[in-house]
This record gives sequence, C-alpha cells and structure tokens, in this order.
Amino acid sequence: MKSNQIKQAFESIQADSDLADRVLNTAAGEPLHRKGHAKPLYVAVVGCLVGVLATGGVAYAVVNSGYFASAWGNHGNGDSITWTNGGSSGTQYTYSREFGDGIAPQSLEGAIQEVNLSVEGNGYTLDIHEMAIDQNGCGAVTFTLSNPNGVNYYKPAAEIGELVLYGEEEQGIGTPDMNFGKDWADTRCTIDKDTSSDTVINGTMYFASMDRERDLRHAITWNISWTEGEGEDTKVIEVSTPEFNVGAHVDTKELRSDDSPLEISPFSIQTHIDDLGYEAVDHKLIVSYKDGSEQVIKDDDAGAYNFYVSYARNSGENIWVPTKLIDVDQVVSVTLEIVRYTSTGETETKEPFTIVYS
Repeated sequence: MKSNQIKQAFESIQADSDLADRVLNTAAGEPLHRKGHAKPLYVAVVGCLVGVLATGGVAYAVVNSGYFASAWGNHGNGDSITWTNGGSSGTQYTYSREFGDGIAPQSLEGAIQEVNLSVEGNGYTLDIHEMAIDQNGCGAVTFTLSNPNGVNYYKPAAEIGELVLYGEEEQGIGTPDMNFGKDWADTRCTIDKDTSSDTVINGTMYFASMDRERDLRHAITWNISWTEGEGEDTKVIEVSTPEFNVGAHVDTKELRSDDSPLEISPFSIQTHIDDLGYEAVDHKLIVSYKDGSEQVIKDDDAGAYNFYVSYARNSGENIWVPTKLIDVDQVVSVTLEIVRYTSTGETETKEPFTIVYS
C-alpha cells in the first residue's frame, strides 16, 4: 500500500477481511455481508485503551520459553485492547482483542524450531528467529527488523501492536511476508512495544498457508520488498532468506458435526463447509472447555476479534489463528455461528444457523 493511501485512509489496525469490510462499509453507511481473503485494514481509531479483562484461564503444565512469551503473549498491550470506529452516519462501533499470557502446555515444548536466517535489502535487515507450525499450515514466527537509519513504520498502528510499513517512501520497505515454495502465505505482523525502538523492531509474524496439502510439502522463505524508479521505470525489488525446511508440525485434533469436519490445534482452527455461498459469513466462533470456560475467538455482536488471521480458502475451508493458545486436550466443543444473506429485489433475508463440533 502506498504511503499516501495510508495517510488518506484511516489510522490503525490490520484485521481480517470481514472486519475490513465491516468498517469500510460502516464508514460508507452500508451493511456488511461479504467475506473474502484476509487483507490489511487501516481503521480510524477514535479511542484506544488498554484494559484488564478476565482471560477465562486454562491451567497448563507450562513451558518456560522465550518464544511463547513473545509470540503468544500480549506484545506490550496488557490483557486487551479496545478501539472505536465511527461511521459517516455518526454510529460508533467498539471492537476489542484479548491477548494470551505466553504460557504454553508442556506438550508444545518440542514444537519450537530454530530458524536463524536473515536477509538484507534497501538498508534493512530481517532476522528470523524461532517458529512453530501446525498441520493446518498455521503458526507464528518471531523476527527482528532493523535499520540503523530508522525503520519507516506507521506509528499509530504500532500504538496498538500492529506493524505496518510504508513501503514506497525513501528508505522504505513493505511489511515482511513469507512463502511456502513459490506460494505466498497469509500473514499478520505485530510489534513488541516494550522491546522495540525506532531502529530495531522485535515482532511476530502470524501466518496461514493458502493450501496446506500443497504448501506443507515446500520449504519456507521470508521476504522484504521495495520499489525503485519512477513512472514507467518503477520496479519492485524483492529479496528472500535462504530456504527453511520445517522439521515437525504440531498435530491437529479432528472434531465433527455430522459430515462436517474441523481440525483444531493450539495455533489454529480449520473448518470445511461446502456450498455455503459467497453471501455467508462467520458470525461467532467459540471454544468450550471441560471446566465450563469459553474462549471467544470471534463474536460480531460483542465486537470481539480475538484472532490474528481469518480467511476463507477457495476449497470451502475457513481458517482462524487466535490471539490465545488453545488447550486442545481440554476442548469439549467448538461452536460456529454463520449468517447467510440473500437478496430478492430490495428485500434482504438474514438466515443464521449454528454448527457445533464435538
């Protein structure tokens, strides 16, 4: 995204495509109906605060790991963040995101893989540190992005933990991303506000492969890119790390609802629902545990967006990478509420239905 587009757009976070459509349509005074591939969103942040909310705590035999503290902690945001967006009609919408505590179950101790690769370009150095990935092709990788002349990132977004780079200004690069072989992954980058500076950014990249059956067979690279030249002479330069071959994937557990399967891991949830139609959107996603607690990953009614990545694959699969680790062994069920919209002339019909996986 061009820097002038960022400045003219809104001010702040990246979210899933559903939230992007919701906020953009709200600003235009139009209803939201559609969901597609996840993409960056820059939202007008009217208010931003750090609150203390109940985490619905799940007990673990824990791993003492800097990786989990960095990748699955709060990035210096406290227990949660809340932001408010106002549309052109004057209606205010409040959204929230809760973070995990960075404590992982002992079973994940062997999941951390040392990457230790780097790439340089346009004055920047991207160092990739540690990663964990599951059989859904989802996970998180920690990184450091540095430039002795300063990292050209968007400060309002960083205030609530999102790393957004301008990309096309002088000494700028685009936000780092990753590939499985030649195919790109859907990614979100966060910034650790407590340990970062204007020249050194410590962060986490959350990712989901676009096709796990294809992508998990390929090595991974991480990339930075920038533009050179002007007008017709403009060209995009991209440089990549050496390839990294994944050593192990964290297992997923299958839950079912009739013939509809769901794969769940500590890092992600993947559903398979065919023939929902383009006008169907996920409305709520809630994980229920044996102790009676719930982990709300998404709740449109409450404005809860407790995930980093959410998108629909073309094959009818839907992916979520939550902000908190899932204690898979303690999961009783996963509830997915979907709303399908249909229109006949000027009349619109809203049809909600619920799927419970157990």
